[in-house]
Amino acid sequence: MTKTGAVGTVALAGCLGDDDDGAITWVMNPAEDTIDIEVQYQPLFELIEDEFDVEIEGLPTQSYSGTSEELARAGDGDRIIADTSPGAVPDLGPDEIDVVGMREAFGAELYFGTLVTTPDSGINEVADLQGESVAMADVGSVSGGMAPMWMLQDSGLDIGNAPEGGSAEDFTLRSGVAHDLAVEELIESDTVAAAGAGEFASIPHVPLDQIEGEYEDLYEISPEVEDAGTEDPELQLLDVSPSIPRAPIVVNTAWEEDIRFDIEEFMRDVTPEDLQHDPFDLADELNLDLPEELLEDYADPDYEEFDVDDYDLSDDQDDDWSDFGDHELWFSGIIEATHEDYDPVNNFAEDLGIGFDEI
Repeated sequence: MTKTGAVGTVALAGCLGDDDDGAITWVMNPAEDTIDIEVQYQPLFELIEDEFDVEIEGLPTQSYSGTSEELARAGDGDRIIADTSPGAVPDLGPDEIDVVGMREAFGAELYFGTLVTTPDSGINEVADLQGESVAMADVGSVSGGMAPMWMLQDSGLDIGNAPEGGSAEDFTLRSGVAHDLAVEELIESDTVAAAGAGEFASIPHVPLDQIEGEYEDLYEISPEVEDAGTEDPELQLLDVSPSIPRAPIVVNTAWEEDIRFDIEEFMRDVTPEDLQHDPFDLADELNLDLPEELLEDYADPDYEEFDVDDYDLSDDQDDDWSDFGDHELWFSGIIEATHEDYDPVNNFAEDLGIGFDEI
């Protein structure tokens, strides 16, 4: 786990109507089921609240399409900011949303979808998945659904009408499974032969020697490579997608108050340090049992030799430490971006023969 990140809490709220109470709704995409995204985003929320004297009200959704639906419903008087999948940009288009910026993860503007299996599965390449069961997100998730589906098709498998919510001809699809749960199903179920997931969920299970020399774009670009092979059990990497522009933050176009544009500029100026959370606050929020010395060292910006193995954690504390890391804010900045930056996502959809109105 990298010594960066941010976490916290936020109150759940519904969408806003036309009001003047200083409240802004932040619609939240459900990337990982085991993560409390309301906890994860608080550092950014607090920055905005303190700077602009507003209240950010988090609205977690149950699906990627649910996030798009909230944005599509927004009209005059609604103040909506959303973190979305990259697919939401070509899906909704410039009439519905403006792109605030692209989230950058520790220097990386691009990321990847993956297909993984277990080392003893007998699956050596994607084509071997014919007749097998594959768990993945729906195609509204670009790295966890659309890109894995693209890789399956690219390897010659007949995907049928699976992208539109139907079934594949050459494999059994377990769709609608969040990235982390797809990997978990692969690990725990004998009936699942492979999982499609964003690199952030799969690569910690993949040894570095499977990546270096084999998937150079992933090796050179992904900050997740630093954690390759650090989680058990080991998984086998079957394929990596072409690079994907990282997920955007967007706003509804009908919101035209000056404060909106001030907040947009403010978010694009945040630094990695701004987004870090106090580890003691995080441990308290998640009710974690972690040594005080560990948290003090982790909080010290001058302590560059931090290694969790130095702290002799119990098995339960190891689990708490993993939970701590999972709730760090996954991005370190927000860079300027436009609708055109997300054209590669549209290319995936075109190759799959689907329109965003079918997703």
